[in-house]
Amino acid sequence: MPEWPNGAVSKIAVGSKPTGGSNPSLAVKGLTMSYLTRELKPYFERGFMPLIDAISKAKVHPNFLTVFGLFLVAVGSYFLYLKAYLLSFVFLLLGALCDALDGAIARKTKQNSLFGAFLDSLTDRFSDALPFIAIALSSQDKVLSLFSLLALVFSFGVSYARARAEGLGFDLRVGFFERTERWVVLLAGVLLQQIFLALILLVVGSFLTLIQRVYTFMKLSKGR
Repeated sequence: MPEWPNGAVSKIAVGSKPTGGSNPSLAVKGLTMSYLTRELKPYFERGFMPLIDAISKAKVHPNFLTVFGLFLVAVGSYFLYLKAYLLSFVFLLLGALCDALDGAIARKTKQNSLFGAFLDSLTDRFSDALPFIAIALSSQDKVLSLFSLLALVFSFGVSYARARAEGLGFDLRVGFFERTERWVVLLAGVLLQQIFLALILLVVGSFLTLIQRVYTFMKLSKGR
């Protein structure tokens, strides 16, 4: 579940200014992944290769998988709202799995596209928001609701900081607590029914990563 989607065509080093002519935002289309994603991706795709092959042979379009993943996350978030944690975990995990597989299937079937990349990134934002909204709405504890909303805001801030930097022509691939790490913590919190602890970790990790990205961009952009 990288922060950028399945239509990757290039990779650019941290801090470099991409070559994109008069529109630098078009130059940054690369799939740049978090540390956890980079480490686990080869093992993940190898382990799920039979499933990837089966879905590819069934001619399931990766964009359908992207939207279906969002639907599963929405169902999981509804169960989270009902505090049916096991059902919520199952649907959230399946939604995350769809999100993780759509890129691999797009590459395998050569269906990478700019629209697929756009759709994947857009649905990621909804998938990120729904569980936090469900937690905030279901809780009578105002502190818990506050932390859920803070986790949502800081998570979006992390993603937007990178997107805005790339729109300005910089590749901001820094951050120890990116989207994959956030989802691992969220899923663990739901499964173990440790929602508040998970939210604390999400708020702190996302906030520190946001500050890390702001500071890094401030240094990179000086003199430009």
